[in-house]
Amino acid sequence: MAKTASVRVGHCCPDAPNVDVHVDGDLAFEDVPFEQISEYAELSAESHDISVTPHGDDESVLDLTVDLEADSAYSALATGMLDDLECTVFADAPGDIADDQTHVRFVHASPDAPAVDVRVADGGPTLCESIEFRDASEYVPVDAGSYDLEVVPTGSDDVALSLPDTELDGGAAVSAIAVGQAGDGSLGAVFADDTR
Repeated sequence: MAKTASVRVGHCCPDAPNVDVHVDGDLAFEDVPFEQISEYAELSAESHDISVTPHGDDESVLDLTVDLEADSAYSALATGMLDDLECTVFADAPGDIADDQTHVRFVHASPDAPAVDVRVADGGPTLCESIEFRDASEYVPVDAGSYDLEVVPTGSDDVALSLPDTELDGGAAVSAIAVGQAGDGSLGAVFADDTR
């Protein structure tokens, strides 16, 4: 039986139209809008050529080759603005999760935001520190429950993004992906389920 890997794609480029994603010349993900993270798709565990085109267009805006390892999962995110577009690939490996905990990580995909910390509001603990653009924290185990989360520039107490009533389910893994731009007020977050 052929070895496979799980791959999903995310559109995190604020000024790009909806896109199609081609794998080895074949259409794999169609009409992906900004702020959408796809479901996982199974691909053979080897090298694959990926190209990204505006939806319905043949002219690619991004080309790359990815090497996939067997029994692994990956998030391939289109990041930056169109004039600085890159595909940022993260390994999704949250590990073994207890039934009463959630493994959470923060992915920084906002092109104009500085490095940030993620913390629980009202004096709660800091979950992630100094996350730069196109980087991600490690997975952090937290007790399942509802949290008011804040994203602040590293070294500052100014809240750049407030995420109230964030539900974290037991036995699950979640990526909180910062998208949009800080400068125009469009900064937000997309939550992606990393549980496979």
